[in-house]
Amino acid sequence: MYKPQPLKLGHLVLKVDDIQASVKFYQDVVGLEISDWIDDRMVFMRSSSDHHDLALLQLPEDQRGKLDPEHNRVEHFSYQVESLVEIKRITAMLIERGIEIDRGVGRHGPGDNTFIVFKDPDGNNVEFYSDMLQITAEAPYQASVWKSDVLETFDQWHLKDFVVEPPARITAILKKD
Repeated sequence: MYKPQPLKLGHLVLKVDDIQASVKFYQDVVGLEISDWIDDRMVFMRSSSDHHDLALLQLPEDQRGKLDPEHNRVEHFSYQVESLVEIKRITAMLIERGIEIDRGVGRHGPGDNTFIVFKDPDGNNVEFYSDMLQITAEAPYQASVWKSDVLETFDQWHLKDFVVEPPARITAILKKD
């Protein structure tokens, strides 16, 4: 049976109580730079040429300050793989093994990376991704703000390669259009 070959642990998405305080902390204390925002609800930050290695997601008002397992602070963690071809092989393997897929296959707006997100045995979201935007001195990038109510922010391919129904927040965008 096919076995993925991750290249590295890629990025982590954390849910935070106060996104502005967290951005300041990760800029001033950890030394990260901002790559992009989605509205004022999510920020993508980097320490290297990868578009992001940390993303922060603002918790909704009713979840702030709660640390119980029901409100896990990790939205997902990810592993980089070689290519979209590998993402498609992984997707077929997940389906064959009956592993729950949360979202994908798609291509995000911020970071321009392909993705497939699935559940581990404890219900954590794990992502495999490829082809992330690289930001270097030779290939500079201007941070921008993506709109959360635009499908291209979530998936530039408009869900055409999704193997599962999209999450409720994405379905809401589709119903709006």
